Amino acid sequence: MRSEYEKEFGDTLHFVVGHLIKNAIRVPSPLLQGALAFESFTWAELPDAEKTALVRGIAEQSEPPSAIHRHFESYPHHYSKEQFTRFLRALKFYKGELGL
Repeated sequence: MRSEYEKEFGDTLHFVVGHLIKNAIRVPSPLLQGALAFESFTWAELPDAEKTALVRGIAEQSEPPSAIHRHFESYPHHYSKEQFTRFLRALKFYKGELGL
């Protein structure tokens, strides 16, 4: 991992993808690709342009007013909502690090 922001982003992305899978919600391609790259430890090797494109796609699919954001907003379990908030914070900081 290049930075603490990148690590936090990868960790929280795994939670979001796992949650969506467990709740039978289609996982958008950018989220799945990103999570798989972190899981296989290949994210750090991706060219910056590819990382930036994936992060843009992840943001589009998960930030308000996306379906994923609405799902977590209405989800009844506090823990899941907290973890999604943590993900959004990590996404924000990592986007800043990438200059988005």
